Amino acid sequence: MSGYTKHMFENDLIKVKHDLTNYINNLIPMLPYAYDFDLIKLLLERYYPYEWFIINEKYQYYCIKEDCIQSKMKKSRYQMDAPCELVQRLPVYKKITAPNYVIQHQKQYNEEMRQQYERKFTIQRNPKIKRIYDKIEKAKIKTQQMEPEFLDVLMGLYDKKSTTQKDKVYILLELQKYYCSKIIRFFSKKVDTEYNPQLRKMAFEHLQSLGFQPTLRKQKYMRIPSQNKKRQSYLKNVYAKEKYDIQAIPEELEYRIENSKEQLIKSYDFFISHSSVDYIAVQSLVQYLNLNGDNIYCDWINDNDYLKRNLVGKATLSVVKKRLEQSKAIIFVLSENSLNSNWCKYELNYFYKLKKPIYTIQKDAILIGNFDYHILQKSRFLEQKYEKLNLF
Repeated sequence: MSGYTKHMFENDLIKVKHDLTNYINNLIPMLPYAYDFDLIKLLLERYYPYEWFIINEKYQYYCIKEDCIQSKMKKSRYQMDAPCELVQRLPVYKKITAPNYVIQHQKQYNEEMRQQYERKFTIQRNPKIKRIYDKIEKAKIKTQQMEPEFLDVLMGLYDKKSTTQKDKVYILLELQKYYCSKIIRFFSKKVDTEYNPQLRKMAFEHLQSLGFQPTLRKQKYMRIPSQNKKRQSYLKNVYAKEKYDIQAIPEELEYRIENSKEQLIKSYDFFISHSSVDYIAVQSLVQYLNLNGDNIYCDWINDNDYLKRNLVGKATLSVVKKRLEQSKAIIFVLSENSLNSNWCKYELNYFYKLKKPIYTIQKDAILIGNFDYHILQKSRFLEQKYEKLNLF
């Protein structure tokens, strides 16, 4: 199996060098009268930011693999130069920094032509750069960019031998809801080592959605992760063929919350009570709270797999009540829409019954960058018969 990975590494290295050569060739007409490596690197980062990021990611990936091999006292396989060193070793770089080339460049230099090419190239590249990063940001919106306390427990639960393939599907779905370096490393490892094709593909597609470029191996190239013959047989003949598709309905989540470890270990710093119409303000609030290390419950982020608007029913209410119980405090996003929401009224009254802190923040304040939240005056939301509110 190491032969396949070594072959993959060699192909990656060839592609990286080929791509870098093309990028530099495209940048040559933009070089000013005097230039050096730092300027060329700056141009690469400006006009090929995503591509430069991916090259750095590949370098980090193979450094980790090489360190693992070295720790086991095995022969080196994945020695990859750092991206800056790769650039300096390229024939095209050596050519454009050779003294004779520099002299010729300066003799023929025309600032007006350089600026004209720069404007044209910028117009060509900017939409492509924007398209890539818009796609990545769209995927990140469905995640929280922080590390909750239960993250290590979830990943440890996944790696237990006793965890079924079905439960691993659920755990991956939960891990996908967070974006941090720990999660990226975990998913990268699963793309490399997970023997079940469905789980490996889930990890692969999630990384792809976030802008990474992992390699999805065919099953025949995967190493069976066990030395025990009985377990090897199970992994090859049973585990590798298992596939489970979740039922994306509230009743399924209701069952998991009451019966599965990946749901029972959850806790949230804040439950966001809001109207779905105010999602832009809520998104900004969640991002702000994440920066402070707060883990947030927001239905269209945390339970978007199950809580569909067209499937609202008793199971939905059961899930919401459990999420309120798992939350330390609640923040009510105050707007005309939320004041008229029976769901918000129910959530606030149920949380008041739990005797936990209730805060409020104005939607309009969020939209101008003011994230100060305050204790909510209880007289504004108390309903004696809140349990009879029309929710469905």
